[in-house]
Amino acid sequence: MKELSPISGGSLLQTLHSEIQAPTPYSEDIFLLATAAAGTTHVAGIEELEPFLRPGERLEMIRVPDNPSDPNAIKLYTRDRVKVGYVPRRDNQILARLMDAGKLLYAVIRDKRWQQDWLQLGIDIYMTED
Repeated sequence: MKELSPISGGSLLQTLHSEIQAPTPYSEDIFLLATAAAGTTHVAGIEELEPFLRPGERLEMIRVPDNPSDPNAIKLYTRDRVKVGYVPRRDNQILARLMDAGKLLYAVIRDKRWQQDWLQLGIDIYMTED
């Protein structure tokens, strides 16, 4: 059997490491989920806010563990700290656990449309390092 030997006087580990192109952690944000914001009908002034909510806009996600109706609640805010709704209860349990563990999550508006008096706001949720 042929023995592995270092090239040009370097160590075998350095040689192997330089030949392996491993991806760096979080070199891209990680897509987690596509859903629609909940509770937009309860947002005061949503009709006035709607024209400023554009596809591609990033929304901040804030955990609300003391919410009396849902301990996994996550509010959605614009960058100007205007509340636009919540992550739906059916989708928030794992996301809440990730956030409670210190992971950084955000949402991006995918699309929007009115269905009678309800602003349906499609969002994609991502995990990031920053």
